[in-house]
Amino acid sequence: MFGYRLRVDRDPRPVSGSNVSFVILPDARTSCQDRGNLRRAVYRLTVMKNYIVFALFSLIVAACGGGADTSSPTTPGAGTWDRDPTAPIVVIETFGGFVPVEVSLGQMPEIALYGDGTIITRGPTIAIWPGPALPNLVAARLDDAAIESILARAASSGVLNPLDDYGSANVADAGTTRITVTVDGEPRIAEIYALGIGMSGGETPGMNSAQLTARRGASDFIDFVRQLADAAPATEFVPTAYAVRPWPFGGVPTESAGMEWPFGSLAALGNADAFGECVVVDGSDAVQLAEVAGQATSQTPWVSDGVSYGLVFRPLLPHESSCEDLS
Repeated sequence: MFGYRLRVDRDPRPVSGSNVSFVILPDARTSCQDRGNLRRAVYRLTVMKNYIVFALFSLIVAACGGGADTSSPTTPGAGTWDRDPTAPIVVIETFGGFVPVEVSLGQMPEIALYGDGTIITRGPTIAIWPGPALPNLVAARLDDAAIESILARAASSGVLNPLDDYGSANVADAGTTRITVTVDGEPRIAEIYALGIGMSGGETPGMNSAQLTARRGASDFIDFVRQLADAAPATEFVPTAYAVRPWPFGGVPTESAGMEWPFGSLAALGNADAFGECVVVDGSDAVQLAEVAGQATSQTPWVSDGVSYGLVFRPLLPHESSCEDLS
């Protein structure tokens, strides 16, 4: 097997099809993978037709093992990802903690990045109580270079090699951050309780140096992804389906006017004074739900058969299609 080095010389004269020449340097006793400092003979070949240029180039590339794999990333340390628009690459979410029950039921990822580059995050939310019934979600688009940089950062930050134990922050009632990165077809999941708490300074009670380093790496990774998302032009994300679940209703402010539930009887989901079953509203009903719930707050009583219910509306993201998909 002969190895080759290819140099392209271009004549500045603007003559189509006749101003390209090649210098081919063969390595007579070595392969393409093991080039040595051997004697080289120089052959100059002037190519008169474009199809000859491409044919010759293809033969040389084939001798060296074929062309580049266009599905592989170019950034060192980055892996491959599924380009399906419903396939999550990165999902960052926080769950648990001491929060109101309706907040807990409606918790959803803060960041979700998908195979086509769509990245969904929480947009600005008005600082009032009660807040809107529906979260403000925005979507942007990242290119391949940005995705590769995210996967490379996941590797360098340690997120792709999660610890079994991230230590204790010695604080009660905090949330747990879950970072899921799917690379080369394998999801890597890091779950870190009270991430961001007790990480300043030197030694931290309840954490060894490896755990503290891993926590800092995870925080840096989240900040990196968020910065890329914030820098990209964003538009409103319009869900195509919502998970709806009743919760024990009480303490409704007097100014919260009730709204009629437009999709049948809520009694099918359970009693108004207990946690009810989850149901998915999709299709044209989801469009109507967005219009109606867009006028409501988190504390709005939803009236069905003369009974008031508290409802939590959880938009479904591209990788979710049922209540069972919600963690």
